Amino acid sequence: MSSKSLLTSVQIRRTSSLHNANIKHVHLSPQILDYDLFTPSIAPKANSKMPPMIFLHGLLGNRKNNRSAAKLLAEQLQTQFIVPDLRNHGTSFHARPMNNKAMSDDITKLIDSLPSTIPRHRGFVILGHSMGAKVAMIHALRFPKLIKGVISIDNVPYDNSEDSYVEFEKFHIGLRTLDWCVKAHPDWSLPDMKAYLMKWVEPSEKIINFWLTNVVNKNGLLVPKVPFNILNESIEDIMQWKMQEYGDLESLAGQKVVAPLLLISANYSKFVGKDVHTHAISKYFQDFIVKPVDSGHWVVTERKQEFTKIVIEWALSKFGSS
Repeated sequence: MSSKSLLTSVQIRRTSSLHNANIKHVHLSPQILDYDLFTPSIAPKANSKMPPMIFLHGLLGNRKNNRSAAKLLAEQLQTQFIVPDLRNHGTSFHARPMNNKAMSDDITKLIDSLPSTIPRHRGFVILGHSMGAKVAMIHALRFPKLIKGVISIDNVPYDNSEDSYVEFEKFHIGLRTLDWCVKAHPDWSLPDMKAYLMKWVEPSEKIINFWLTNVVNKNGLLVPKVPFNILNESIEDIMQWKMQEYGDLESLAGQKVVAPLLLISANYSKFVGKDVHTHAISKYFQDFIVKPVDSGHWVVTERKQEFTKIVIEWALSKFGSS
């Protein structure tokens, strides 16, 4: 299906905005990611070099996680922000396979379907948190002429530290239990499910509340918003530094023309670890900078002001003001 025919099926709902940023929710035909589009209230200058930006969420997240930061950044950088739900998340489609290449391919389809008001000639900056950061970096390596910058939030372009394995196992246990709860006890209330998960799986109320954004109570029954079974069986594929199989990123190493990388690491998170291996980063990204932040894994929400400041300064240093 052509981009033109896709756009004829767009359904747009205008919503209220923060910081005067205009927001549109866009739903295209099946197999195209749903997304929010944030447009600055003041149109960028015609000679602006600031690329539009795509902001990807992490595992069990959705586009709502990054709305507030995207609105603020759209205004400050005077550029459009496209904030999608990745496959098997939010209101986007459910499908196998669930791996980094499939998610990168989805980004390509999304870009091809964007309206003509998005200045494609500037290329794109792609941001991602956690799982979304792996996708962002891989997409930048696959399409170096299109992606002009990449921002990784608490993830790295190599295999994660051994300390992070306990976090991946926690996701396995959590996803299995979420799936079991909605199937074995569909008549539970969300507070019932929350109490069970906090007692037997994860004592952190913050984490459980985050997980439960993927479950809704409809007509007295628990209904999952996402396919827990597909996500659970795919954790290794989406968390490791690979597209589909081990070693398949080697061909993308050492490219002469590749986007600059801003890596924002969380000091109190196990996903990156205590040491950032700069030699491993430079294998893929020669132009990179690491910015540590005193935060847990959810940098965007825990340190939003510091996060946006880092992104703004980096983006202006690379592309200038409009």
